[in-house]
Amino acid sequence: MTRNRVEIHFTIDGQAFVTADDDQEAAALLRRASRDPAKFDLARVDAEGDEQFFTDSDIVRLHGGDQFATRAVLHFTIDGRPYRTRDDDQEVADLLRLAGLDPAHNDLARVGDPCPLDPAALVNIHEGDRFVTARRHHPVA
Repeated sequence: MTRNRVEIHFTIDGQAFVTADDDQEAAALLRRASRDPAKFDLARVDAEGDEQFFTDSDIVRLHGGDQFATRAVLHFTIDGRPYRTRDDDQEVADLLRLAGLDPAHNDLARVGDPCPLDPAALVNIHEGDRFVTARRHHPVA
């Protein structure tokens, strides 16, 4: 039995698309928008501008007028441990907490940079960034 063909109009990053398939994998939608699923995530954008993200294998139910956005996924390491984020600027203290460390007692630096980053500062994260941590020495009373 064949279904009636109904065209579903939607956008990805403002680019218009039309399909008759009302349920597709998120990775397929990313490829449709010429985005590599290994490097981007897909999100449905609601009326308030909030983004609901999908994993690559999620089945996305399409509705006419849907708006989607793609976000680059940045991979980086802290002390050799891999992490990924869509947020390209984060506070240094938050990155230390991500690594399970207390910002009051630890420093964060980019590999190759001799100076630690200020824990209150925003750091721009780039694909492949490598960070290291060091415990601060405190004098004993």
